[in-house]
Amino acid sequence: MPARARDGNIPANAFAARLIALAGILTLAVLAQLRGGGAYSNSVLSALYLLVLAGFLLALAYGALAAWSPWKRLHLLELAGDAVLISGFVYCSGGPRSIFGFLFIIWIVYAALTLGSRGALLACAFATVAQLTIAWGPIAGWFPPYSPEFAISSHEIGSAVGAHAIAFLAVTLLARRLAAEVQAGREELQELGELHRRIVDNVSSGLLTVTRAGTISSFNREAERITGATAAEVVGLPLGELFPTLGTLDPGDRQRRIELEYLDRAGRKLHLGMSLSWLRNGRGEADGAIVIFQDLTHLVEMEEQLRKSERLGAIGQLAAGLAHEIRNPLASLSGAIELLAADLPASDRHSQTLSQIVQRETARLNRLVSDFLTYARPGPGRSEPVALLSLFQEMAELIARDASLGIELRLDVAGGLSVLGNADQLRQVFWNLVLNAAQSEPRDRAVHVAARRVGDGVEVTIEDHGCGIASETMDRIFEPFYTTKPKGTGLGLATVHRVVEAHGGRIGITSELGVGTTVRVVLPTGSSSS
Repeated sequence: MPARARDGNIPANAFAARLIALAGILTLAVLAQLRGGGAYSNSVLSALYLLVLAGFLLALAYGALAAWSPWKRLHLLELAGDAVLISGFVYCSGGPRSIFGFLFIIWIVYAALTLGSRGALLACAFATVAQLTIAWGPIAGWFPPYSPEFAISSHEIGSAVGAHAIAFLAVTLLARRLAAEVQAGREELQELGELHRRIVDNVSSGLLTVTRAGTISSFNREAERITGATAAEVVGLPLGELFPTLGTLDPGDRQRRIELEYLDRAGRKLHLGMSLSWLRNGRGEADGAIVIFQDLTHLVEMEEQLRKSERLGAIGQLAAGLAHEIRNPLASLSGAIELLAADLPASDRHSQTLSQIVQRETARLNRLVSDFLTYARPGPGRSEPVALLSLFQEMAELIARDASLGIELRLDVAGGLSVLGNADQLRQVFWNLVLNAAQSEPRDRAVHVAARRVGDGVEVTIEDHGCGIASETMDRIFEPFYTTKPKGTGLGLATVHRVVEAHGGRIGITSELGVGTTVRVVLPTGSSSS
């Protein structure tokens, strides 16, 4: 059972120590009786056995109180009970001649450890007074004498009490010093423990330790933030249960560096960089491990974004050159077809129809080339503050008038927010994103637009509760000519990505099939347009 210590709590093994001491007292009494040829009478032995039984009952009571009582001063009750019990042992077994007088010395040391120097002095004074009282009480008639077999002269009483007093004082002085050193060591250990806890909790990386059996023994604050799990939840769990993709651990590896994917408690997929080092004892055997890990998700996303930007940039350069090469002959072709159509007789319906088809397809090809050039345009051109609220209010009016869309644009945009850029290009960006959201057939027949300041920029969020985007599509969503729409050109989102990057911003899309899609566009701020 637990027990309490000095600030109230006694070491947890105090209960067992008290039981062992009582068993030792009983053994001493029996040995003294066997070796002394009947040193104790039956009445004395009965009294000692009763005191041992009372000691066991007191120990059980102390353990029960320590386990279930909120009282912080339980050690005072223990010291008082032990003092009475020891006095009884000394009184019954011969007073000044008792072989159990040394129990007062143990009791003084215990008082010093639990109450400090003042407790040691009080215990010394009590032990001395108790010895004097037990010795002189029967002679003074204060209480009945102990057993007649322990008769002792006044001179012997004075010598015995004096010797005990000197012993008690010497032990008290030593115990005070011991208590002071123990208290200083406890405070130093507590300070070191607190320093260690602060250092571990303020490390910018997740840190955990693993026992030899492979279970988690500690878990710092950053590890809780990264994984979404608390220390109380994971301490005691196998490491493989927290990181299922970690694989088996080989103590032969001095250090192991890996990257793995991890699903946190919120269901987000994270990329973790992990370093595992074995803790070895003096014999070189693995005695546990320390694992340090960081959330590399942002870096992985940036690397992927950089690769995607490089790939799209190369495609854009190719598109620009190709568009210019196509546009010149296309203009000549379009002019020639118009002249030929003008010379065709009105009665030649077949030729007229063919010429109209050629003109329509030529116009469509010209629009495609124009989209190419918009996508490949290197920069925003003239930049100015663009008020977001008025821009989206115009869109909301256009969408409200278009009955074919059948959706509503719901805005949560503050009036003072603006971004710096080309108004026409940004209008095209947001129109493309809103139109895509509207075409996803949202269940609430609405597209939600919100804007807020984030650092030195403004984040615009366009969210729908529509069909969502498949995971295999997400990696190619900004590629030119890649589309899932039957009549799409595949240049809408590619152009959006290109324009946002040209404005010094960034764009990200999260989506789940059957749940919806959220697009986040971050652009640099401009002055208020109000």
